[in-house]
Amino acid sequence: MKNRCLFILLLLSCISFNTFGSIIWKLQDVEYKVDTFSYRVIGPGTTQTSLALQGPVNLRVFYMTVDMTDPNVNLKLIMGKDNLTSNVTVPNMPASHSDSMNIYFAGVNADFIGGMGPVGTTIVNGEFYKSYKGSGWYAFGIDKDKKLCSGAPYTTFKLVSPNAGQASIKAVNGIRSDNELILYTSRKGTSTGTKGNGVEVGAIPVDGPLKSEGATKMRVTVAPVKNIGNMSIPDGGFVLSGTGFTADIIEKMQLGEEFEVTPTIYFDNVIKTGITDMCGGCPMLLQGSKILETQGLLDHLVYREPRTAIGYNSDGTKVILLVVDGRQTGISVGVPSKDLAAIMLNLGCTEALNFDGGGSSTFYVKELGVINTPSEGSLRAVKNGLFITTPFTKDKVIAKIRFSDYAKKVEYDSCYLPVVYGYNAQGMLINTNVEGIKLSCDQELGVVQEDGISVLCNGTGSHTLTASLGELTSSIQVTIEKEIESGINSTVACNSVNVYPNPIRAGEQAYVHLNDRSKISIYNATGQLMNSFRSEKSGNVSIALPTESLIPGFYMVSILNNASNKIVKIIIK
Repeated sequence: MKNRCLFILLLLSCISFNTFGSIIWKLQDVEYKVDTFSYRVIGPGTTQTSLALQGPVNLRVFYMTVDMTDPNVNLKLIMGKDNLTSNVTVPNMPASHSDSMNIYFAGVNADFIGGMGPVGTTIVNGEFYKSYKGSGWYAFGIDKDKKLCSGAPYTTFKLVSPNAGQASIKAVNGIRSDNELILYTSRKGTSTGTKGNGVEVGAIPVDGPLKSEGATKMRVTVAPVKNIGNMSIPDGGFVLSGTGFTADIIEKMQLGEEFEVTPTIYFDNVIKTGITDMCGGCPMLLQGSKILETQGLLDHLVYREPRTAIGYNSDGTKVILLVVDGRQTGISVGVPSKDLAAIMLNLGCTEALNFDGGGSSTFYVKELGVINTPSEGSLRAVKNGLFITTPFTKDKVIAKIRFSDYAKKVEYDSCYLPVVYGYNAQGMLINTNVEGIKLSCDQELGVVQEDGISVLCNGTGSHTLTASLGELTSSIQVTIEKEIESGINSTVACNSVNVYPNPIRAGEQAYVHLNDRSKISIYNATGQLMNSFRSEKSGNVSIALPTESLIPGFYMVSILNNASNKIVKIIIK
């Protein structure tokens, strides 16, 4: 146990090795030192930042900042397999969703899981999947002009029938109670699941699925059926189901007639139009830059748990998607809801909403995989996720390069082998380890090695390192230190250890290049040993790593031999 704890500390020192410029945050009047250990551009108008917070407890915070003024970026919701019943992990959601017009390049888990799908109101790409008919639940929405809203939602649905007249539909795909008229869609499943009392009418769409804006026309294809219940929902169609006086209304509808359903969406009693995507959450954390009194709203909010949240600034030009890891003793213990609110406030949000947390909290980037460490040790399948998108393109031509490190601290006389990312003209991250890079620097930093992709840092102070790919260039500041506070050299000696390809996709195999007999161990981000073996080969050799069974995330590969103990990070997407 002692050795495992020591290795966890070594992992943490390796992760936080490149922190620059610590700042102080206050969470409920308690001070935390905040260090940035990663900052990178991941797509159009979008950066991803990882923070280490040290105070009474340790925290790991991961967030994406989205510039909503960028014309190539938007926010969209995904329901797993495009229905209310399926559970899908966040990384697998884009593949389960029918949308050929957009690339979903990063996202987080969203609404809590309820008995009829997600708990709150759900709109995907302008289609109503579900409405919340009660109170005490909240939502985030975005309209066709990328304007944002959040707060307490409420939706009314107006039914207009040539034979039944006008009526009010209580909810879409909700549980039917007495004297309520509910509209069921095929997003719920194959049947309504209702009991025998009441009247139900089947219909098919005339002009597409149930719209979140304007009237949706439907045609009755199954005449009113009384006191049977659990009517089959036509493929892509609808069922109106009512009890009490609402049953008397829809009993007047006739086979073949066309009727209309029109929704009106309210946030905090103010009508919002043009909503294209919407998802629920609870509670609101911030409103008007004020931290709300939240900890009594749900039973778990007073405890330190993994959390997921969304927030935005006063003019809606900047969005934050964030995950705080939890249930990881000594690494990240999680936060109560008021600490989560304080973190969002420190990041510049004036409005913020709590999404589902615990084992559901997942922070995903398409080209990097799952960045955080899910508390259950594996990915939980959930109902929906909120994603950052960009218009679909097949462009795989590198138009811009950037160092994966935003800055670098290295030990004197060590070798720095940087990773350089490649981006297309749209700003999408398309390559996480660009080949053919050539480095250049002045003599005060060090000497570029013969391979052209590494530099021996034997100078002093901070200096510029430049990477070039043809006419493309990128630069970072490299700071040389005589001593490293962590006590471990996280850089890799030139030509001694290399893990490749890195990153890799789940199910694929990676290799490590060695120059001596070594013991090789793979640990996850919490320090749990995943695999360990010995290589008795010496000289310059490549050894296969058992990575095929590892889930997406980041891992540490320890290479121990007579000369040294190296730790290399590997990412599985």
